[in-house]
Amino acid sequence: MKPFIIKVIKYLLLATLLSGLIIFLCLLTKPAFFLGAPALDYYYCTHQYEQINKKTRFSNIIIGDSKGNAALNPVMLGDKWVNLSIPGSDFFEGYITVKRYLQHNNADTVVMVYGLNYIAENSPYFPLRTIPFQFVSYSELNELEQVERKYKYVFHGTALRGPLNLTWHQFDRKLKYLHFPFSYRATFIDGWNKLCTSQADINPKKEKILKQLSDYRGYMNFGDADSNNTDGVNPDYHFNPKQISQHYLDLLMKLAAEKKLTVILAIAPMNQASFSSYCNSKLESTANAYFKNLQKKYPDLIILETPLGLPNSMFGDPYHLNKKGTSVFSEITRNKLSEKVQ
Repeated sequence: MKPFIIKVIKYLLLATLLSGLIIFLCLLTKPAFFLGAPALDYYYCTHQYEQINKKTRFSNIIIGDSKGNAALNPVMLGDKWVNLSIPGSDFFEGYITVKRYLQHNNADTVVMVYGLNYIAENSPYFPLRTIPFQFVSYSELNELEQVERKYKYVFHGTALRGPLNLTWHQFDRKLKYLHFPFSYRATFIDGWNKLCTSQADINPKKEKILKQLSDYRGYMNFGDADSNNTDGVNPDYHFNPKQISQHYLDLLMKLAAEKKLTVILAIAPMNQASFSSYCNSKLESTANAYFKNLQKKYPDLIILETPLGLPNSMFGDPYHLNKKGTSVFSEITRNKLSEKVQ
């Protein structure tokens, strides 16, 4: 009986090690398919990461979420502009973007373009992109853990956690950050299916995305529709951004003051259907109160009065401007910037 048990244990151990090795090799050679997010996410995020971390000739930078990517075409703003927005990001990635960019470049102006949800720290993409794609350094992740312990909740979490739960969550997230194979076991089969069945379809889309990002300095559209009338607003939502996101906005503004950067915040526009729900709602009143307090807290922050609502015909999907919308919003922003920044 004992030799049989030993053989079973050896077999199970060997099978575990072999499966772990297979997952590890897949993560290493085909990260776009096996890191858990849709394959195209990997390509446009890592392209932006590369632009943030290299020396360029641009002194005016745009940071934001995917709405920031779609809202502003830096080519329309001038020769010194680049769009470093990262889809799914918020003030945490925004602070790191500015900090990293300044390590290799000089900058004069930072324009932030975020949707209301991501200002409020309501993005699902931090564990789906930022962590597995390793945008943050290991030390930056450790710093975030200290901030989480200070505020007693997990970044982008929905509830407070006790110290042990918080520590366990941070440990589990760090394993995912380090690409520990078994942290990706749940999505491995799905990744394999995508690799086998969708690679031929993904490759041309990947090339199109990278070409647009390269040709237009970080601007891209996420939807190609001629119009969209989806109402994507919850009018009863109480707009109350969480503490960790605001902590990193504090760090960003402090860094800007040290480097004498002009910081401008523009709220990404919503389609007319959403804007109709937004007007005279609890969301609007609480958002207005937040921005009023934000202006008091940061007197040097310029909050750009761009239109929050644009026609449905300017949206390629429920949340992102199409090419027509980008052209209109970029022109409006360019004019507003010329009024505010002399």
